[in-house]
Amino acid sequence: MIKILKGFFERKMVVMLVAIVLVFVVLFNSGMFGGKDVHTHITCVGDSLTYGSGVLKNRDTDSYPAQLQAKLGTSYQVEGFGLRNATASESGDLPYLQSKEYKASLKSNPDIVLVMIGTNDSKTYNWNPEDYKAGLEKIVTSYKELKSQPTVYLLKSPYCYATDGTDIAQYDIQPAVVKDEVLPIIDEVAAEQGIEVIDLYELTEGEDSLYTDGIHFNKKGYSLLADTIEDKIK
Repeated sequence: MIKILKGFFERKMVVMLVAIVLVFVVLFNSGMFGGKDVHTHITCVGDSLTYGSGVLKNRDTDSYPAQLQAKLGTSYQVEGFGLRNATASESGDLPYLQSKEYKASLKSNPDIVLVMIGTNDSKTYNWNPEDYKAGLEKIVTSYKELKSQPTVYLLKSPYCYATDGTDIAQYDIQPAVVKDEVLPIIDEVAAEQGIEVIDLYELTEGEDSLYTDGIHFNKKGYSLLADTIEDKIK
């Protein structure tokens, strides 16, 4: 009996030691205990479409950054720095460049930065093409100049529409301005900055079932965004 108990406890000790070693390796690889953080850090920058409006009750699991994290797995660390109503333009009603979310994103030590902002700039009282382009350039440049030297992607603002059939969507957003003016400016800035574009407009155009209000997505819509982004960055 003593031998059996001894063997049992020895096996338990081996299992415990293996578990402790595995935990230590995970913590070491995350940067604790002086180890090098081996995660690929992804910083998601933008407005309510990054924040997760449309799935607010479950945005910790259903927003596109959260779903992107789930799809990419534990070797990646995805952080969302979305600000509802944010504009790229510094003359807009809520400039992203002046926000705490923006300042926090600059300190996130990213390897990849995903920038999706422009829908709120199209609002009737915000739209100024020169200011939008200047703000977008400033945002992109600030990430390119980070010490971590991340790869920056510009995400084209998704399709949006007015649920009542008029020219103006909810929150005074102008779908025609998004399509005909915001998207070309994103292309211009990407070309000038030498960075890649991920086209979320073409992906979502006419896919009304993915939306909750013509602007924001449901879980399925954000999942489609996350799938497309995953394919581009992996």
